[in-house]
Amino acid sequence: MQQSLWSSIAKCSIWFTYNYVKLQFLVCYPYPVEWGESYARTMVLMKFLVYYSLPLAVIALFYVLMARHLVLSTQNVPGEMQGTQRQMRARRKVALTVLAFVVVFAACFLPTHVFMMWFYYCPTAQEDFNAWWSALRIVGFCFSFLNSCVNPIALYCTSGIFRKHFNRYLFCRTPPAHGTRGSLSLSTSRRLHSSRKTNISMAPRT
Repeated sequence: MQQSLWSSIAKCSIWFTYNYVKLQFLVCYPYPVEWGESYARTMVLMKFLVYYSLPLAVIALFYVLMARHLVLSTQNVPGEMQGTQRQMRARRKVALTVLAFVVVFAACFLPTHVFMMWFYYCPTAQEDFNAWWSALRIVGFCFSFLNSCVNPIALYCTSGIFRKHFNRYLFCRTPPAHGTRGSLSLSTSRRLHSSRKTNISMAPRT
C-alpha cells in the first residue's frame, strides 16, 4: 500500500515537473510600452517624490517639532517632586515614540522605491538583475504592507504603559484589587489632609 502510494506521488511529481518547464509566464508591464521609457521613468520619479519623499519630509518635520517641544517642556517644569519627574519621563517617552513612527515609515517604504529607481534609471538593470535584487523587491513589497500594522508594534516597544495594558488584555489578566484600593485610599487620605489644611487656614484667629 505504501509502495503504491509513493510511486503515485513520484509519477505525479515527474509529470508536474515536466509540464511546469514548458509553461510560459506572461508579465503585465505597468506602463504602456508605446509611450516610451521616459514615461515610465517619470512615473517612477513622481511616485518616489509624491508617495515617499514629500510625506516623509512633512511627517518628519512635524514629529521632530513635536518631540522637540516635549523635550524642551520637560526642562521648563519647576520642582523636584516625584510627580514632576514622572511627567518628564513620560514626555520623553512620547517624544521617542513619535520619532520611532518616522523611522518605521521611512524603513518600510524605502526598499520598494530603491528597487524601482534602480530598475528604471540604471541602464544595465535587466542584465544586473539577480537574486539579491529579487529579494529586495520581495522584501520591499512585504514591508510596504507591513507598515499598516507596525505602528502598534513600535508603540509596544517604546511605551511601557501600552505594553503593560496590552499584555494584560492579551493574557486576560485582571488588575490587582489591592492596587486599586491602595490608590483610592491614598487619594482619599490626600483629600482629607488637604481639607484639614483648608479648615485650619479658614479657622478664626483668637
